[in-house]
Amino acid sequence: MVEVTSVSDETVTFTLSKTDVSVANAIRRIILSEVPSMAIEIVNIEDNTTVLFDEFIAHRMGLLPLGSHHLGDLPTDGGFVEHKDCDCDDGCANCSVEFKLDVTNTEDKIRNVTHFDLVPTNRFRWDSDGQERTDMPKVLPLPLPQLAKMSEDEIKELSEGEKQRLRDIDFIDNAILLTKLKKDQRIAMTVTARKGIPKYHSKFMPVTLGLYNFQPTVELDRKGIDSLDMEDKVAFVDSCPRKVFHLDTRDNVQIGKLRDCHYCDECVTKARELGNRGLVKVGIQQDKFHFRVDCVTSDGPRKPLDVIRAALRVLDYKLQHFLHDAYGMEIAETLPFEPMA
Repeated sequence: MVEVTSVSDETVTFTLSKTDVSVANAIRRIILSEVPSMAIEIVNIEDNTTVLFDEFIAHRMGLLPLGSHHLGDLPTDGGFVEHKDCDCDDGCANCSVEFKLDVTNTEDKIRNVTHFDLVPTNRFRWDSDGQERTDMPKVLPLPLPQLAKMSEDEIKELSEGEKQRLRDIDFIDNAILLTKLKKDQRIAMTVTARKGIPKYHSKFMPVTLGLYNFQPTVELDRKGIDSLDMEDKVAFVDSCPRKVFHLDTRDNVQIGKLRDCHYCDECVTKARELGNRGLVKVGIQQDKFHFRVDCVTSDGPRKPLDVIRAALRVLDYKLQHFLHDAYGMEIAETLPFEPMA
């Protein structure tokens, strides 16, 4: 059973229950290693008069996050395919996206080159049938998120000075710095992004965090804990560094923040010091797991909820193929790309 506890553009938390650790760990490993995304694979540097080596800049380009929301998680999804599975030789609209960076500093001050200076080219914009791709990945984070949250009428009411102020804030808060240029220095390159999974390289990682915790269990010997004097109760409550316990209005010890317990056994040690080993028992519930998944930016490469759904689809797809190869069972339909109404 899956219970989603919180959802946002940055973080999703959910609870998986009534299963064992093998299933929980399979989901975690797929989130971290097999959910596909786009990343820059080829960097052709045409001119570089900065103080940074070509290889250093190429490495920085590879780590830029790219929007990958409609990439295709399974072979049956369509979308982009991995270059190794494509029929082309040097890239095409089915497997590649190309960007151009060309900045020259003509002013007598330092010029910051950021991911905002990367612009898509038209090389892989149309597929073999002449159809323009509408799901072209973009370099993230997207510019001016403040304006994206406003209506057209609200934007029209802004003065040019206010718009410039928002651009300045956006540049400071969201721009990913690639290099800096002094006067008459230039950086020019063409880069190609392709689809991959984190198992190939960590630059394809669509999340910054994907973990789970067991559900802790804490049992108090109510008779023993209530028989303690006030000083010992306070000492017992203070023994927990995570503040799992607290005193209620009647000065009774209660369990307040069960999820914060991380099994340090400091409370068990304190109970032993107080002369009662059975005062508290700490353990874990073997069939309940609390997951947390964080994204790279609020724009992507993929939303945390999208990554979780993709991981479940990949796991289901692998299990179906295992049953087909091992027992000859027919492969049923895959889980839907979008949640069912």
